[in-house]
Amino acid sequence: MSESEEKAKEVFKRLIESSSADPRSSSLSQGEFNQYDQEERKARLDSFVQDIRERKKFAQWIFWMVVGWLVVILGIIIAEGIGWLNIPEAVTIALIGSTTVNVTAFFVIVTKYLFPGKS
Repeated sequence: MSESEEKAKEVFKRLIESSSADPRSSSLSQGEFNQYDQEERKARLDSFVQDIRERKKFAQWIFWMVVGWLVVILGIIIAEGIGWLNIPEAVTIALIGSTTVNVTAFFVIVTKYLFPGKS
């Protein structure tokens, strides 16, 4: 190899080494890194606050939907007991059983979705 090729190799090697250095080592890069880090933390905090707000809202909606569902079923059972409705006993038992299972499963599934790892 000629001397000029050796020098070119050495220059190329130094260029590669300098480009692979940690970009956060310069003060300008460190400042940018800190700024982006703060922006990322703020974005995560905003997302967390929004999640809490949405969970509260959906938890109320789920609660009132389940309450309404159960009130309707209770109304049907009371109407049958008073004699306003004439539903066969097998249908009444199926209605009570399936409603209980559906409401419980719905409540559990949605609650686990809204509050992962907490229920």
